[in-house]
Amino acid sequence: MTEHRNASDDVTEVDTGSFTISYRVWVNAEPADLWQLASNPHRHHELDGGGTLSASVTGPEQLVEGDTFNIWMRQFGLPYTLKMRVVTADPQREIAWQHPGKHIWGWAFVPADTGGTWVTETFDYTQVAPIMIRGFNRLGIFHNNAKNMQASLRELQQRFR
Repeated sequence: MTEHRNASDDVTEVDTGSFTISYRVWVNAEPADLWQLASNPHRHHELDGGGTLSASVTGPEQLVEGDTFNIWMRQFGLPYTLKMRVVTADPQREIAWQHPGKHIWGWAFVPADTGGTWVTETFDYTQVAPIMIRGFNRLGIFHNNAKNMQASLRELQQRFR
């Protein structure tokens, strides 16, 4: 990945391999500040560009690998709760949690050479069962996730302008 800002600071798609969707953007914040936001599940609704997450969460205030937390969500007009498990927690660098369906949401923070941080959000479905992938396709989940990730990153960028 190149270490220069786009002239327009646009959210850009990043190739992170098969069965993943990733976008990144430059944010005018230190990795430590972004880590504090992403590693606290009680603040995940602040990162949600799709409006599916609520502020109702049970679990620790600061996630470490192996932790679990429950989050109340709403999608397609239906409320539900999911128990997430933290699969990666590398302070100030990367955090990721796995849904019961085996897909993983992750955030990575890389200091930019010119200051600020490159933030990458990834939806990883490498462990998802093929039947679920077909269902995700049919429901437009991949398209919606890509759109919502871009919105999340734009909102994060705006927050730290």
